[in-house]
Amino acid sequence: MTTAELIATLSALIAHEPDTSAFSSLIAGGHDPVAKVEIQTCPRPLDPGEIEGETLICGVVTVPEDHDTPDGPNTVDLEFVLLKSESLFPNPDPVLYLHGGPGSGNLPGGAHWLSSNFGPFRDTRDVIAFDQRASGISSGSVECAGVLTQGLDKVLKDGIDWTEDDGEGGLTASKFLKDCIAEVEASGRDLSKYNTRQNALDAQMVMRALGYQEWNIFGASYGTKLTLEIMRTAPEGLRSAVLDGVAPPVVRLYDTLAQPRSESLERLVAYCEAEEACNAAYPDLGTVIRDVYDRAGKGEILWKGEPLPQAEVATLIDYLSDFHAASPTPYLPAMFYELHRGEETPTFDLVYGEWGMYPPATAEQDMMAAAEASLDEAGMALVKEAMTSARIAGDADNLLHDAVTQLRAHIRRDRDLGPLAALLDAEMTDALPDLAEAGADLRAFLRDYAALRQGTANAERLSTFITDHFDGPVQARLLALVGAMSETEIAAFYEDVTLSVEPAAYESFQKRIDNLVFYCQEDLPYNSPEQYAETSAALPFPFHHDYDALAANMFARCDAFDQHPREGFHEVVVSDIPTLLIGSAWDQNTAGSWAELATEGLTNAQAVMIQEAGHIAMRFQPCVADMAHAFFDNPGRKLGDACEREAAVPPFHIADWARP
Repeated sequence: MTTAELIATLSALIAHEPDTSAFSSLIAGGHDPVAKVEIQTCPRPLDPGEIEGETLICGVVTVPEDHDTPDGPNTVDLEFVLLKSESLFPNPDPVLYLHGGPGSGNLPGGAHWLSSNFGPFRDTRDVIAFDQRASGISSGSVECAGVLTQGLDKVLKDGIDWTEDDGEGGLTASKFLKDCIAEVEASGRDLSKYNTRQNALDAQMVMRALGYQEWNIFGASYGTKLTLEIMRTAPEGLRSAVLDGVAPPVVRLYDTLAQPRSESLERLVAYCEAEEACNAAYPDLGTVIRDVYDRAGKGEILWKGEPLPQAEVATLIDYLSDFHAASPTPYLPAMFYELHRGEETPTFDLVYGEWGMYPPATAEQDMMAAAEASLDEAGMALVKEAMTSARIAGDADNLLHDAVTQLRAHIRRDRDLGPLAALLDAEMTDALPDLAEAGADLRAFLRDYAALRQGTANAERLSTFITDHFDGPVQARLLALVGAMSETEIAAFYEDVTLSVEPAAYESFQKRIDNLVFYCQEDLPYNSPEQYAETSAALPFPFHHDYDALAANMFARCDAFDQHPREGFHEVVVSDIPTLLIGSAWDQNTAGSWAELATEGLTNAQAVMIQEAGHIAMRFQPCVADMAHAFFDNPGRKLGDACEREAAVPPFHIADWARP
């Protein structure tokens, strides 16, 4: 952020009213009389440069629970964020980001993630994201508030039993999970309408309500499946699409849990064979890897005198799907060979033992070494001064971010909401140790505190809560504060309750419910335990044993749901909409080959493979965002291989013992 940008940001924060002229139609209710827009406070934190109401705006679009009966009794509130383009002359077709999961959401952690990851697209376009139905902070319609509140202590400790013994030596969904789903259904919600087709119709309605006639989509993970369904069900308005981490509906995603790992190992072998030095040092690498895995299962692979667990061997390739300062990929052939040989293991000791599979960054050291070899003393002094300045600038950016975040919170608390909500929360927190000393039931306190999230946000309910859990001077003081609070401050307190309870509940409970709502209803019986076992055993690298428990638990949890398979949902999607599909070599969630597979019915598509990337390539390689940006600008353009070359696997490490 430049000094001028900082001054403009601070001036806008200090001003009492932002310039909301760019969003006046949304503030007035949006562009679709069927899908009402209601502006709300953006989820925190925000990026320092964002001004709510000027550079971004947030709110809710209300859509029918069932698009086939739009006048039905139920609606769903979808939380959105709209990031305004930084151009004075933006293209009219924005980028809509569709998140993964299903059920992950964009917004539980705040709107800053979207700002920081989609900045390049804002050069020329608005960027929109929304939490899909039964996802993130749009999960309210499928939340089992009663069961959640009663089991809050277990939820907060992540101590929920999701499965239990079925009495026949197998597993079934736990009573807790079944009670949760029963509560949702008893509320009148139709869970069969929480599926990818309804999501596709939601996306179109959201974009129309926000005032757009044409748009582009960037879909990630489950968002790619949703994008393909949009092409089939609601293509009107969709100009082009980029799919990253592709999960086409034709793939049996849960039968193939172990396929991405097997594919990654196949690629590692192929990349080594394609490099002359690697192939000479580590011939027949695939056979060696299988041998190491099989012998590890018998306790025959030793490291430092102890058997190396088979699961550790299986997951060595998984580390490539994580973020690294420097790539561990070049070392893997040597590591597998050293375990196979049963002699000295210098590469394994270094990479697995000392580095923990996370090699240190060497770019700065390499640059300094090159500088010392080519510059005189004065030149080296300038290089060191430049590096010192860069570190200071980085520290200053972090301090600036913290300062602006604190200023934003201070202004909102003291000017926009009033100070009494924060004061009540602070005094209530200070009184908790006295409650514990007096032998009060803190679990009951937490349960009732969480229950404040449901129902009307008024002073009466808050006063009742205080009367039930406090007494004496503390009770009198807290009740006096409630009596002095304005309606805005009362609402702010309830909002803080929601913010303090929901992150933990979301991470440990609701997110998993959201996942199950989708794949239990629409992916079964297309996937099954029997097909999972058969598919896993047939893989070229059948390293699936650590997936078996995951698969068994997943299928057991689905006993809590009725299945609602839809005819044609798992068929190939046919479309001529321009589409760029991106696979990643080390993706352990969606196999890299599925990007090419999904082009089968797409007559205007191109697929690329990014080697040094895990799940969702844009998170790993900056060139992916550059490539997507270029594609949105000209969807008819045939992209070159510049990004693929930029993200290629580095030369493989040849251990000293393997040299001729």
